[in-house]
Amino acid sequence: MHKRNNQSTLFDFLKTKNKNHDSIVESGLTALVPTASTAIEVDSLPVCPIHPVLITPTEVEFTDIQLRCHPNDPSLPLPKNRHELKARILQGPYQPILSLYPKTKIGNQYRSFQVQYFQKYKWIEFSEKENAAYCFPCRFFKSNNLNNGQLEQSFSTKGFKNWANATKLLNKHQLSNAHITSASSLSHYISGKPIDEVLDNAKKENLKQCEANRIQNRTYLARIIDLTILLGKCGQAFRGHNEKEGSNNRGLFLELVSLLKKYDSVMSNHLEKGPRNASYTSNRTQNDIIQSIHNVMLRKISSMLKNKYVSIIADETSDCGHHEQMSIVVRFFDTSLNKPVEYFMGLQRLLKVDSQSIFEALNNFVENIGISWENVISVCFDGAANMSGCHNGVQMKCKEKNENIFYVHCYAHCLNLVLVDSIGRKNVVLFDFFGTVQLIYSFLEGSCTRHAVLEKFATKINIKLCSLKSLSTTRWACRHEAVSAVKSNYSALILALEEIYKETTVSEARAKARGILMQMKSFDFIFSLNMMHSILMIIVKVSSSLQSKSINLLTAVSLVTSLKANIQKFRSEDELFNNIYQDTVQLCSQNNIIIPEVRKRKISCFLDDNKTQTFHQTKEHEIKINCYYVALDDMINGLNTRFSQETLGIISAVGNTLQLIPTENDIQLLQEKLKVNSDCFKTEIKLLKELPDTPEKTSSESIENWIEWLLNLVIPVTSCSSERSFSKLALVKSKLRNTMKQDRLDSLLLLFVEQDLLTKIDYNDVIEEFKILVPGERRLPL
Repeated sequence: MHKRNNQSTLFDFLKTKNKNHDSIVESGLTALVPTASTAIEVDSLPVCPIHPVLITPTEVEFTDIQLRCHPNDPSLPLPKNRHELKARILQGPYQPILSLYPKTKIGNQYRSFQVQYFQKYKWIEFSEKENAAYCFPCRFFKSNNLNNGQLEQSFSTKGFKNWANATKLLNKHQLSNAHITSASSLSHYISGKPIDEVLDNAKKENLKQCEANRIQNRTYLARIIDLTILLGKCGQAFRGHNEKEGSNNRGLFLELVSLLKKYDSVMSNHLEKGPRNASYTSNRTQNDIIQSIHNVMLRKISSMLKNKYVSIIADETSDCGHHEQMSIVVRFFDTSLNKPVEYFMGLQRLLKVDSQSIFEALNNFVENIGISWENVISVCFDGAANMSGCHNGVQMKCKEKNENIFYVHCYAHCLNLVLVDSIGRKNVVLFDFFGTVQLIYSFLEGSCTRHAVLEKFATKINIKLCSLKSLSTTRWACRHEAVSAVKSNYSALILALEEIYKETTVSEARAKARGILMQMKSFDFIFSLNMMHSILMIIVKVSSSLQSKSINLLTAVSLVTSLKANIQKFRSEDELFNNIYQDTVQLCSQNNIIIPEVRKRKISCFLDDNKTQTFHQTKEHEIKINCYYVALDDMINGLNTRFSQETLGIISAVGNTLQLIPTENDIQLLQEKLKVNSDCFKTEIKLLKELPDTPEKTSSESIENWIEWLLNLVIPVTSCSSERSFSKLALVKSKLRNTMKQDRLDSLLLLFVEQDLLTKIDYNDVIEEFKILVPGERRLPL
């Protein structure tokens, strides 16, 4: 980040105005120095609109999410270009409206700037970077003052911070000769003309043309910003392999510039008649514009987070450049939309993946974005030991900052782990079944010739071929798709494998085809196929719902509870098993598959006293006990174990509250976690029960009616938002775009992920950010 000298101003060179009158004339800023009798009313000064809230950036060891101060912050140097300076003056004082201003300890009390000062003193402006107040006219016209005392310097250069005596000193400054002179100079500057314009009409025309050129430059830059937003929103590459003039493909950015140049007069005039060293199409300018858009978007999100309860969602992955990246998402309640929302905040590259390094990255993020740990109510990670550890994990280190923080283990991950645990080597039938399903995919889809054979037989028997899917250990939706495809294509698969077995000239392919056929024509495979298809249909629906952006905790708990009930129904109702078994027998009969007899076993002579020995009379009983019940019992136990998180207590309490039936334990928990007054809470419940139109359900519609009670309940359900950003990370940073640096990657990914926010961005804010992004002045006045 570039450092700036906050004390340097445009008027430093005017200190010698009595010695060199030409400097005043050249500046075009001053008329005559007014006397006290010509003072204007300070209440008539223009007031600038509310600007977003921002936080002083902090440099960290690795790439971090940082916020730059607003371009109109009074601590920044004044523009040197006279047209840019006049445009800034016409915007008026910078007066950000914050619900809470930073406090400073003065004596034994903490004091701060007050928002009512903006109404009482129209000339005052506030710097969020320096936590100081400035006088708008004195800051711009302090060089016109002959009596520039210590108090006046505080308001014009250093910044006023004496909040203990603020009212007294503000009134004193308002009545001072220095302020009256500056206010009068400001009034003359806005309404009058500079001396050089009065003396020289040619100069006036020249300045008028310069102002028109400045507006034209901003219009041109808006088109460049449009192109940047287009490519950023689509996740496309900007640069080309050969960007020289004679190249036929100079990259998307330059090719789009050339295309617009043909049809747009603003683009063609600037590129053909403008300065060659200020076309603003170079790779450095592209980076500056991308960074400017990123900063404006980040400030916008930061302003929405102020004094809100938030939850932090984080997950890690490695990109194609073998860099460990941590994606950070914040969840909070948006009062304008009346619902919880999630925003991607950016990436942070991790040099280490131990719990301390990850926590330091999160802590720096919280500080730099302006969030207090007291306002963080939950963190959502996966179940890795360094993240979820209850002694030295990241979630425990977060609780050291705020003991009331909830840790949420991603519900989608929990459900996946339940299924992984339930289908292991202990259940040999299902273990072999999923191995065969994966082998079918690898064998047929690994060869175009074998896939063509499958297509031929699918057309021959007149069925719609479903694409075979590979299994995934992390996404069980893929397992459902894989099982469903095998079930739908079963007949075509059998015919295709028999054809390959007979006709292939490759011994390895023949052996694999024979082995797969033997597995697919077994009773165990067909039973597993019917069983897992029925169970996975329910599970995949719950899994997809848990990954929804709009899901809330109450709905998530209801879904998990419903899933438990359905799995339990499979376990307890024989009719469901009988249906699966009858479908298996029917499919075996259609394909001439013999149902094996139960293997008779001898009674062991060395049976221990603590063990029992079970004998199965039929295959139906054997598969039910050894496969069906084992899988369901493991699923039920896994659901009970994995979903016993600490958040379920508060969720249950809120759910009972929505139904107006909270227990004493619920009220006590709400009092501890949400700072609810128990006596008032009980009274309100009694009164609400007597109202005829009080909602008493926990549906998504009724939740909106209770939203004023639940503004701080923004606990997330899953970390899928972070994982969704990884999908776009793979598109932004590919093997062909592997050399981009971390700050560019972070900026482009924010543009790509938060497209709704990107489309609503104000181009004027981007241009103002672009002007101050690097030290010095831009070659073109903007």
